[in-house]
Amino acid sequence: MSLWDVVWRFGIPLVVVGGAAAAVYVGLSDPPDTFSRPHGWQWAWPGIWLMMAGDAAFGENRWWFERTWKGTTALLFAVAVTAAAWRHHRWRKRVRSAEGSPPLQ
Repeated sequence: MSLWDVVWRFGIPLVVVGGAAAAVYVGLSDPPDTFSRPHGWQWAWPGIWLMMAGDAAFGENRWWFERTWKGTTALLFAVAVTAAAWRHHRWRKRVRSAEGSPPLQ
């Protein structure tokens, strides 16, 4: 196996999973008022997430390592987005109740 094959098969996936882990950290540590929903081209991210999750779940002719890193990445990104959205929702509720408005339901 050449060096390029090793980098392509192991290095790139490790960088992608590391980036997903960093997204979880950012989702849990950023201020909740900075969360924003996708606008315009950013709707491509859920499509990429769906493709990764689909490859991990249903990729029959894929190598086990590829299915594993794609599944891990999809799971970490889902955790990051869910955590950020939940924190933003709780923050908005708290801000509205502090202003005297009825809380969001």
